[in-house]
Amino acid sequence: MRFFRRIRMFIGVTHTKREFQEYLDWIQRENDSVAPIILSYDRNNLDDLRKCDGLVLTGGGDVDPVLYDGDPKHPKLRSVDRKRDDFERKAIDIAVESRMAVLGICRGTQIANVHFGGTLVQDLHEHGYSIHETKTEHEQRHGVNLAGGSLVARLANSPAGNANSYHHQAVERIGNGLEVVARSEDGIPEALEFNGKRSESFFLLIQWHPERMQDFENPLSRNVLRQYLAAAENGKSIHNGKEP
Repeated sequence: MRFFRRIRMFIGVTHTKREFQEYLDWIQRENDSVAPIILSYDRNNLDDLRKCDGLVLTGGGDVDPVLYDGDPKHPKLRSVDRKRDDFERKAIDIAVESRMAVLGICRGTQIANVHFGGTLVQDLHEHGYSIHETKTEHEQRHGVNLAGGSLVARLANSPAGNANSYHHQAVERIGNGLEVVARSEDGIPEALEFNGKRSESFFLLIQWHPERMQDFENPLSRNVLRQYLAAAENGKSIHNGKEP
């Protein structure tokens, strides 16, 4: 007799060229009834997002600086893909209009911030921020301070946490309708959420990589996943003070 797993919900995951399988494994780590739908401009399948219960914006190369009046000839630019930028900006609009749960990770945070009118620091190292980029096989870690009352602080059940770091760019000017709810020890924005009425939907942008954390039990990995999937399944506000 063959047994088939019952699909409970679909999560749209934007494709990236590096470590993509890690995102899929993380999303299904505790719940194999979750089915990822891979979204990319190569597949020309933006309409598939409308079948989904949530959207995950993954990491990857740099956002095209033309989108935020940055320097398109900056010597530290890496793997710019304007087609991906445009595809993901359309995906953000669909997800927000549909009030589905949205989770942005690293580059996902940056493209969402730019989409809402924000800007980016094009290279952290040249501005004196040296704790954010992992360059060896060892995971770079640093502390993060979480804003009281924010979704991310409730997920961590703490005013502070410890996160990994794999980025050389970061949020600079904050996009319209967003607010910073976590900062690293040196002041770099590490998480953003919607403010005001828009905060009724699950919309969390994080600079760290929960899918790569070597300690999955870390609340900035496991609790982010649990609450994100709970919000996607419920299809309603999770900003009600309940802990994961």
